[in-house]
Amino acid sequence: MKSCNDKKLEKDIKFPLNLPVGKNVMMKSCTSFKIGGPADYFARPANSDELKQILEIAGENFLQCTIMGSGTNILVRDKGIRGLVLSLAGMKDEIEINDRDGDEFIVSTSAGTRLSTLCKRTMAWGLGDLSFAAGIPGTVGGAVMMNAGTGMGTMSDYLYSIDMLKDDGTVEKLHRSQLVFSHRKTQFPSLECDCASKNSPRSPMMLKASFLMKKEEKSKIIASWQTLMEKRKHSQPHGVPSAGCFYKNPQTGESAGALIDKAGLKKHRVGDAMISDIHANFIVNMGNATAKDILSLNEIVKAKIKDKFGITLYEEVILKGE
Repeated sequence: MKSCNDKKLEKDIKFPLNLPVGKNVMMKSCTSFKIGGPADYFARPANSDELKQILEIAGENFLQCTIMGSGTNILVRDKGIRGLVLSLAGMKDEIEINDRDGDEFIVSTSAGTRLSTLCKRTMAWGLGDLSFAAGIPGTVGGAVMMNAGTGMGTMSDYLYSIDMLKDDGTVEKLHRSQLVFSHRKTQFPSLECDCASKNSPRSPMMLKASFLMKKEEKSKIIASWQTLMEKRKHSQPHGVPSAGCFYKNPQTGESAGALIDKAGLKKHRVGDAMISDIHANFIVNMGNATAKDILSLNEIVKAKIKDKFGITLYEEVILKGE
C-alpha cells in the first residue's frame, strides 16, 4: 500500500473533468501572501457533492489532503505542497437564522462563507455579536479553526456548534462544550484522537458553524463596525500582500507589534519580505518575496526580540508545504 506521506506521486491521478481540480497549481495564486510553490493537486469544490467525489478519489489513491479556506493566514513553502490541497472557500451555503429563546438566535452557515459576509448579514438583522470581527479576512471555517479575534472578542465567545466531516464520510456535530479554545486555536480532542488512531491521510474537516447571537440596537452595531473598520484602515497595511498578523501576542501584556517596533525592526527587509512600517506585526510581500525570504526575516525578528526582551515570539501564520 502506498503511504499517504510519499514525497512524489507515483502516478497521474485522473479526476473527472467536471470536478474543479487542477494539477501543479501554484499556491502563490491561492494565498493572500502571494507566495508558494505548486500543489500536486488543488481543488475548490462548490458543493457537498463535488467535495464527496473529490475526497473519494483522493482516498482511493491515498492522497495526503491539506485543508484550507481562502488562504489568508498561511505561508506555503517554495517547493509547494504534496498531495491534494482542498479549499472550502467555494462552498458558500445560505446563512440561516433560527429563533432560540427571546432575544437569542442561532445563526448557521458553511465553513466556506466569507467572515465579512456573515458579519454584514448578521449586522443587517440586528445581531451585533460579531462586530469585533470587522475587517478580519478569510472564511468562517478558517476563523473558527484559528479562533480569530481582536481585543474586543474572539470567535469562541459566540460559537455554538460545528459540523465536522470525518474520514469515514459521516458528519458529526460538536457543541462548544466538546471543543477546546486557546489563543488563535480551536481543538476538537475526540475527533483528533480518532483520526490519529487510524493514521488518516487527512484531519476532520469543518463543513458548518453555528453561532449563538443576541439582538442589539442596529445603529449601535453599525457605529461599532464603522469605528473598527476606520481603525483598521489607518493602523494596518493595505495594497500589499500579507497574511495578517504574523505573530501571536505574548502573555507578557505587550503586543508583538509593539515589541518589534521597539526593537527598531520596522522596514527591516530580506529580499522582498519586509516588516511593515505601518504595523510591525505584519510581514509584507513587496513584490516577489519567497517563503525563504519570509522565514529568514522571521528568524531575525525572533532572535532580536529574544535577545532584547527575553521574550519568545510564536507564529500566528500557519506554515505549509516543503
